[in-house]
Amino acid sequence: MAAAILFCEKCGAKLRPGRERCPRCRALVTVPNPAREREASRKLATISAVIAGTFVVLLAGLWVWREWGTPRAPAKSVGPAVASAPREPSAASGERPKPLPQVGRDRPFMDAAGAGAAAYGEGDYASALEQFQAAVEKNPQDTDSLSNLGQVLVKLNRPADAIPYFTRAVALAPDRWAYQFNLARALGQVGRLEESIQGYRTAQVLFPNDYVTTFNLALSLHKKGDEPAAVEQYQKAISLQPEDASFRKALGISYERLQKGPEAAAAYQEYLRLSPDAPDADRVRERIAELTGRSVSSS
Repeated sequence: MAAAILFCEKCGAKLRPGRERCPRCRALVTVPNPAREREASRKLATISAVIAGTFVVLLAGLWVWREWGTPRAPAKSVGPAVASAPREPSAASGERPKPLPQVGRDRPFMDAAGAGAAAYGEGDYASALEQFQAAVEKNPQDTDSLSNLGQVLVKLNRPADAIPYFTRAVALAPDRWAYQFNLARALGQVGRLEESIQGYRTAQVLFPNDYVTTFNLALSLHKKGDEPAAVEQYQKAISLQPEDASFRKALGISYERLQKGPEAAAAYQEYLRLSPDAPDADRVRERIAELTGRSVSSS
């Protein structure tokens, strides 16, 4: 095989094989190494393939993010704050309604229903009342505004005035749990217990797993004097929300009315277990002692 012809990389002069320096410019001669060049070529090809693959993956990821990562609009709009939370939070839960942002008194960019919901969220019940009344006058078939107007009246301690609006909302949309619940609650507040109980039972059918509906039904039955039915509903509420201490205390009271001392004592014991630092804990311990004939430790 003929020896490869070499050229000086600096000045281009032809070189004889074996030369270490260029005779013209005296630059060092670099002898090619085919094996090394092939290895370098393979490495370069591998690096190029990795870069190209990474680029493709990044492009695919950007496409997926565009298609699936962007938040989508909800399937249906959420109603005003009052409609989405038709009952007051229970005192035992410690919940408080979250106020909406301040938007100004005139709210020129809102309709009456939206302005009413905003005012309600701010605690401005007088403005909320005015706005919901305007919404109902504009559209007497607006069930949400009817129910929200009733809610504001209940907040203003006017449950009797709220009942006609709740009744109209229920007549227009009888399958809405919130309307049935609101009506039942207002009826109970004015002492119309039979109607209140029926309303809660209807609401319970629409929302069987709501422990507040079940507990309110039990309270109404207790007020009516139907303790066996009240006990049944208290037990159902406890099964739905076993950590609420107040349910156990109410159950104990109904058991006492039924002259079931051991059951009442057991319910009170559970009340103390769940709420050992309750303000009436000492009184409840005394009552357990009276029912059982033995003292109850505070620990």
